Amino acid sequence: MKRNRDRVLLALVVAGLIALATGCSSGSPATPTIASTHGAPSLAMDTLQVNLGTVARSQEGMATFLVINQGGMPLQVEGVSIQVEQGCDIAETIEEGYEIQPGEIALLPVTLGKHRELGPHRLLVNVTSNDPLRRVTTASLRFVVVEDEASSGTGPRLRVDKEMIDIGTVPNDWPMYERFTLRNDGDAPLVLEGDLMVRVEEGC
Repeated sequence: MKRNRDRVLLALVVAGLIALATGCSSGSPATPTIASTHGAPSLAMDTLQVNLGTVARSQEGMATFLVINQGGMPLQVEGVSIQVEQGCDIAETIEEGYEIQPGEIALLPVTLGKHRELGPHRLLVNVTSNDPLRRVTTASLRFVVVEDEASSGTGPRLRVDKEMIDIGTVPNDWPMYERFTLRNDGDAPLVLEGDLMVRVEEGC
């Protein structure tokens, strides 16, 4: 039980660091507000296509979308459903409705369970809302499930739920968020040495 708590705490720490690094300027919040327009509610998402690359068969993980209200009135998310287009997978999300005020953003996490089938997977995340121009907004999530790597002896063994995220092209200054879950698959305690850091290799 203690080991599971340690894993959750570790994941939360990494999530916080990634969220803080999404802005180019210091002090950017994890879920910032954006300039809203007058009129009806308008739903937008930070991205409509996410590619997680390859993930291990036994790995549990999470992909997080942002639901944004660009309109001038409250946006009512009436429900969220997950549709499996390819593969055979276990995925869960927030199904009940919630309200987003003008200019505000809400997190929409998609939790992936242990995968039952190897090969390419494609999931559709359907968000139903009171946006008068588009009642259902659909985002896609792709990844390829591969066999787990063979255990290399004893000791700690670090595993990350995903090593690559491709969200395609996004507008300038568009808010983004992602959470990485770290897991110790070894038979000894795992210690992360030094500070967890996010490095920008290209762009801002």
